[in-house]
Amino acid sequence: MFKPAKMKKVKLQLPLEQEDKLLDDLSKLGILQVKNVEEHIPDLNVLDANIVEEKSNIENLIRRCDAILNRLPKESIFTQLIRKSNEVFVLSKDQEYELYTNAQSILSEAEDKLNTLEKLKKSKIATKEQVSSRISSLLKDNLIVLRKVKETNHMVVFEGWIKRKNVVKLKEIISKTTEGKCIISLEESKVLGKDVLRVRFVTLTSNYVALEGALSRYGIAKFSVEETKEEEPKLESIEEAIDVNSIKQKVSLLKKVLLNRLEIVKAKEKLGRSRFFVYVEGWIKEKDVNKLTSLLKNEHYDYRLSLEDPKEGEEDHVPVALENPPLIRSFEAITTMFGYPKYKQIDPTPFLAITFSLFFGLMFADVFDGLLLLAFSLLLYNGLGSRSQGGRKLSEILIAISFSSIFFGFLFGEFMGGVVKLPVVWFSSFENPMYFLEIAIIIGIAQISIGLVIGFINELIRHRIKNAIGEKLSWLLLLYGIIVILLHFYYLQSNIYFYLGIILAASGVLLIFITKPINLIEITRMISNTVSYARIVAINMSHIGISRAFALLVAPLLSSENGIIGFLLGGVFLLIAHIFIVFIESFVAFAHSLRLHFVEFFSKFFEPSENVFIPLSISKR
Repeated sequence: MFKPAKMKKVKLQLPLEQEDKLLDDLSKLGILQVKNVEEHIPDLNVLDANIVEEKSNIENLIRRCDAILNRLPKESIFTQLIRKSNEVFVLSKDQEYELYTNAQSILSEAEDKLNTLEKLKKSKIATKEQVSSRISSLLKDNLIVLRKVKETNHMVVFEGWIKRKNVVKLKEIISKTTEGKCIISLEESKVLGKDVLRVRFVTLTSNYVALEGALSRYGIAKFSVEETKEEEPKLESIEEAIDVNSIKQKVSLLKKVLLNRLEIVKAKEKLGRSRFFVYVEGWIKEKDVNKLTSLLKNEHYDYRLSLEDPKEGEEDHVPVALENPPLIRSFEAITTMFGYPKYKQIDPTPFLAITFSLFFGLMFADVFDGLLLLAFSLLLYNGLGSRSQGGRKLSEILIAISFSSIFFGFLFGEFMGGVVKLPVVWFSSFENPMYFLEIAIIIGIAQISIGLVIGFINELIRHRIKNAIGEKLSWLLLLYGIIVILLHFYYLQSNIYFYLGIILAASGVLLIFITKPINLIEITRMISNTVSYARIVAINMSHIGISRAFALLVAPLLSSENGIIGFLLGGVFLLIAHIFIVFIESFVAFAHSLRLHFVEFFSKFFEPSENVFIPLSISKR
């Protein structure tokens, strides 16, 4: 916490025949990042033609897997978001090996089945088009195209097609002929468009001859059941016959096995090997060293192991892994959107987890909207969160900030824009915007100060004293000098504070002038950074204002004069309105929280690292 994980450099030598087993065991543990063996080591052949060929073959197989999966029916985005994934498979080593060795035949079989499925679909669609064309042609010269579906001793069931403009004439004919003893249903044809209706009617068998004669005078074309059975082919039954889900499951599983093998093959490319032994170099977290040594001992490897700390000046080449407690680990996803901090520098995630939730809650303060966001977040956690680690982290962040929204909604007394009256625990942000603005600016100054302090510490860690004083300490002095001067004029009104502010501000300007004079033009930027926190107030008032506008619109419906119906209608309208508000306004609040961190906070200290710790591991969903 507060710093990336401490790393150790690993140097490992073991017999060549144990290479595959070692990489397989390491991929299951996920603790070692394999690096390229240093070129200066003599008598080691790093490049192996067989490994290069295997890598190329695996990549081709993965591309075939992707091509097959892209041809399969896709789940809707909404389904992917909220439906829990059931694709949890644990394969034994033998099962993985069987899938890997039979990859070509599995993919060829899947491709053949999909080709068959697509041919069947095209055939069905072509047949449907032919039948549709024939019906349309017959309707030009006839009142109705008809087929007899079922006949019993007492009843006859017909169905067919008729142009919309002829429906009145059809009803007249049926009414006169059957004396009203007929049941009719009409619906738009899914095949022939809006101008043609599909008609179904049932009448007594005794009326059949008379009805047929009456229709014949106006034009009737008959179809048999066999001729029209393909009018609307059931493609779902074709997919079930081909067993599309089985194809998807098997190919997805194969892809996972191939990705695992590809990771191992890529790692093998980085190793050094001679005729008798293999040499491994890499990085491991210090806390995982015991796992590595236990593995080597328990699995009876014949090895030589060396563990080293990063050398002085090597910090920029050390891979970075963030380590935070579970409660704030999900917020690493936001930090890493900007980048990873450099090795030994301060990880801002613990600060970000607090301030991001704080800013969002202040901007999106409403108990009801927070509950709606929480409900959506829980659905997302159950659905997308079960499908990927990124989805799980996003849903956990949304859960955290929804609680912040509920909390500040209680403090400000906000619930659906005032539809439900809550007591104001702290103050009403909508009624006291200037007081709220003061709080927002204070929060902004505090965050900027933390950023400059972190930057000062980072510069000291990297032994860049000039930057620490000229680019961090100087701005702290200038910032607080200006604050003390402003406090003198507006609150304190004591000369001692005025002179103290002058001394602090002048000291800051002097340090900037001595170390890097060109940075003086950044004074306006510092002011704009501080003023940017006023957006917290603006977005809060916008959110509450929209909620109150909807509440005013619905107020007449909710009055006692309209009774239960008015209450229900008003409640439904408000629910729909607030669902819209949650999806729009929460996005705005989230985006501006990101901006305040990336532009105003991270810019004061963050130097993204290009080296990220990516251990050899089995692929994650």
